[in-house]
Amino acid sequence: MTVTSVKFIHCEIATAGLLRIDHIGAGVGVIIYSASRKIGVGLHILAPKAEILKPTNPIMYANTAIPHAIELLKKSGAMPPYSVAIAGGAKMLGKAGALAIGQKVVDAVKVTLNEAGIPAKLEKTGGTAIRSMILDIDDGKIKIT
Repeated sequence: MTVTSVKFIHCEIATAGLLRIDHIGAGVGVIIYSASRKIGVGLHILAPKAEILKPTNPIMYANTAIPHAIELLKKSGAMPPYSVAIAGGAKMLGKAGALAIGQKVVDAVKVTLNEAGIPAKLEKTGGTAIRSMILDIDDGKIKIT
C-alpha cells in the first residue's frame, strides 16, 4: 500500500493508500479529506499566524496553510463536504512557554478552519504526547495516536 508522509512544515496530497503525519508535538497536524473524490491533504503547521500576506513557506502558519491546502484540494477536483481532524499543540520538554505556544497554534488552526466553514470533527490536542495521524484514503477513516 502506498504511504504518503507529511514532513514538518510541509503539505502533501494523497489520492490512494495512507496519508500519514508523524512526530506532531507543539505544532499541529491537520488532515482535510474529501470523501466524494477520495482525496486527502495533510499539513504539519508550526506557528499561529503569518505577519505578511505571502510568507516564503505558507505551510508554516495556520492562517496561510489552511487556505493553501483548500486551494490545492479544489485544484485536484475535491469538493465539500470535507472531514477534518487536528492533532498536536503539546507542551514540549517541560518548558513554561511551550504549552502557550502549542495552544496558540491549536487556537489559530481552529479559527482558520471555522472561517473556511470546515470545523474539525476529530481532535486530540494539548497534553505532552507526541502524536501521529493516519488517513486511509479508501475508507475515509482518520486515526490519531
